[in-house]
Amino acid sequence: MAIRARSITDFSHPVRLPVAMAGMVGLLALTLLGPAMTILGDNAEGAGNLGRQAGYLVVFALAVLAMRPVRHPERLAVVPWPLVVALGWCWLSLLWAIDPGVGVRRLILTSLVLWSVFALVRQLGYERTLLMVRCALILVLIANFATSLLFPTIGIHQPADADGLAGDWRGMMAHKNFAGLISALTIIVFAFDRRKLPYWAMGSAIVGAGVFLILSSSKTSIGLIIVALILGFGVALFNRRYATVLRFSRHARIGIAATLIAVLAVAFHFGMQSDTMLNYVSDPSNLTGRTTIWKPMVHYYLGNPMLGAGYGSFWNINATSPIESEQVGWLRTVTQGHNGFLDLMVTIGLPGLIIVLAATLIWPLGRLLARPGFRFAACALIASMVIFCIGHNGTESSLFDRDTIGQVFLMLALALLANAEEGVVLSRRANRPPSLPTPGRVARPHSDERRNRPARRGPLRDARSS
Repeated sequence: MAIRARSITDFSHPVRLPVAMAGMVGLLALTLLGPAMTILGDNAEGAGNLGRQAGYLVVFALAVLAMRPVRHPERLAVVPWPLVVALGWCWLSLLWAIDPGVGVRRLILTSLVLWSVFALVRQLGYERTLLMVRCALILVLIANFATSLLFPTIGIHQPADADGLAGDWRGMMAHKNFAGLISALTIIVFAFDRRKLPYWAMGSAIVGAGVFLILSSSKTSIGLIIVALILGFGVALFNRRYATVLRFSRHARIGIAATLIAVLAVAFHFGMQSDTMLNYVSDPSNLTGRTTIWKPMVHYYLGNPMLGAGYGSFWNINATSPIESEQVGWLRTVTQGHNGFLDLMVTIGLPGLIIVLAATLIWPLGRLLARPGFRFAACALIASMVIFCIGHNGTESSLFDRDTIGQVFLMLALALLANAEEGVVLSRRANRPPSLPTPGRVARPHSDERRNRPARRGPLRDARSS
């Protein structure tokens, strides 16, 4: 019997659900425990931690096993094309990378985690994924409170730590900024799309996460959470009221996206050269010393604006690093630029940064704003997560950076978007009215009989009772 070709989004046949759930549990555990594992392991932000790499290989294997790729190889293509293009540019940058060996290892981990997120969310579905993420975040929140209260020397920054951190709560997250990031993401995940969650549970999670966020004194997360919630609500409100009215043609949407990309490119390039930026990064007192790290990065970008050093070839590559001669004192312990946009600009160049932002910001917000039919709560949740994770890169680096918490949760938001969008398409097909007959043709009633079926020969049995 001939087998009908299936589309990329066809998951109608059952997957191995318990295997997919085990993969998601492993993914969330490795991601949320990553900061503590890094502190106990090495100083390469996970690039050389064999235990974590082995863990992600297991997660990848579980994701592949669950989707039955032998029977349905089309299911492997789960990553949206904008992200495929962004990853492609990162791989292309290895051709001119300063240290392609390190770049390959880091990019393999980035690609592995990204694909695993989309594969697992596609199999588990929106609601089950959201439930598992909420459970994981609640467990981490409880563990953070328990660590800070029962073991304050571990859960609270001590005077011996870096200047200005004493007294800030970090729980089991090794640093207050990680603790603040997790707390803010917990607020977003529980603030929208309640589903069947009781109001008391929803409120308790938000209040608990808010308290820990304040105690962590993570200024970036505290300021950004408010902006993300407001803008996320605004995106959902726009989708409900105007997405159906303001319909643009495909060419108009392409033109709008191209204009936004051009504006971003011009703003980033000339912003780096402005006197305001150069004066700002020259003052080491700004942003708790982060500008001391940014200054050599800005200078390197101005000398290499198009290609950069190659993916993963700027930090932690020993003497060949472009910034090695600039690192003195405490800068020798720095393993990231504390700005995801700058980190991408110095590694994959301005074109690479714009491609990544187009895939992770312009494309998803464009879908959420311009495509009617999304549930209000789901739209607000996804938009808030995207805005928060992108905005967080203003002072921390996570964008397209392996298995960092911000990167994984950004991919989770985009995977939830792809899943919710598929639900919108299916609901439209289900609610589509039956097609009307074309003029000049007579509509045929539904029948299971074959057309032009020849009459049966021979006498028919009389079914009537004698």
